Amino acid sequence: MNMRSAPFGAQQDRKHRFIALLLAAAAGLAPCFASGASISETYHPIAGNQWTVDFTVVADGPPGTINGFTVYFPDTSFAALSLAASPATWDSIVVQPDTTLHSPGFLDSLALGTGIGSGASLGGFAVTFSFLGNGSPGPLQFDINDANFHAVYSGLTTVAAIPEPETASLFVLGLGAFAGRRAWQKRRQQTPSRSAA
Repeated sequence: MNMRSAPFGAQQDRKHRFIALLLAAAAGLAPCFASGASISETYHPIAGNQWTVDFTVVADGPPGTINGFTVYFPDTSFAALSLAASPATWDSIVVQPDTTLHSPGFLDSLALGTGIGSGASLGGFAVTFSFLGNGSPGPLQFDINDANFHAVYSGLTTVAAIPEPETASLFVLGLGAFAGRRAWQKRRQQTPSRSAA
């Protein structure tokens, strides 16, 4: 027997075990990174620290149909939650955050009939609230729930751009100036020149 073949075989065996261990770890972690349902949100400032957030739920992965979901509002940043809108085919409630128990508030929604099928999305969920933090609100934790109210998928919401009131005002002002200039030019072209008279 060749003395070199035994160490080489042992080295190959360790290499194969290491690769098998990596594959097992990857298979174990794959569900954590699998594509699942998503919820996008758009924040709208109302006045002072009052905001409204609109949610759109997208069934772009497991589970196949979304029949219920919960979005959490941390007790340290949110207060005075109020349900502003919910689709007619969904039963939605809002529960207030509790700072004494360090418990987040939440929006909980349950489909009354058919849920959101794979590849479909549904908007029309809205909550008004007081924001206790600095700046703008950020992403929120959410759960997709099964029929027994157990979380089958969890994630963070995706925040859409927050429209700034100053930007909208400047846009409207610019459109008004453009329309006024066009009207002035049109009037000027229709009025006969004084030098010709």
